[in-house]
Amino acid sequence: MASGFSEIELNKIRILFLFLAQKLAGESGLQVAAAIISNGNLTEDEIAKITGLPIADVRNIIGTFKSEGLIFSIKERDPDTGWTVNYWSTDPLVIYRVFKNRLKQAIYNLSKLAELLEREEIYVCEECGYKTLSDEAEKHNYRCPVCGGDLRKQDELPDFRELVKELKKAYTEFEL
Repeated sequence: MASGFSEIELNKIRILFLFLAQKLAGESGLQVAAAIISNGNLTEDEIAKITGLPIADVRNIIGTFKSEGLIFSIKERDPDTGWTVNYWSTDPLVIYRVFKNRLKQAIYNLSKLAELLEREEIYVCEECGYKTLSDEAEKHNYRCPVCGGDLRKQDELPDFRELVKELKKAYTEFEL
């Protein structure tokens, strides 16, 4: 683990990693993340033994974590077999950056949704729950393109402006 973080900060980052792992890969992802945090550099086989998960599941979860930038591998050649072995690990700064970037993306998406809801009407199918904007509803003659039910204007829409404001505040205060 990288230096420069206090133990309290490292614990916060560990919690962030566990949170992201669970969101990305469910309970199995949480187990894999906990194994990596607790034991450091681990091979896929070691993770499978620790967690009790099938090796195929471990590989899928590792792939997910790697694609999100949460973990990295250290490659070493096994002197006995000559095979390359990957040891999987993570770094607090990497986890912190991934989480902050995801928070930033959520703020952006909610801001755009709030803008859209201020200027557009939303229509909902009473039968299947399909939602669409007014242009699309009009194009389909206010009939659901999925099930054929009636599209009705949704009167009560969530106001995301307060949520966006709170998330922006959290983002600027999110310093370890």
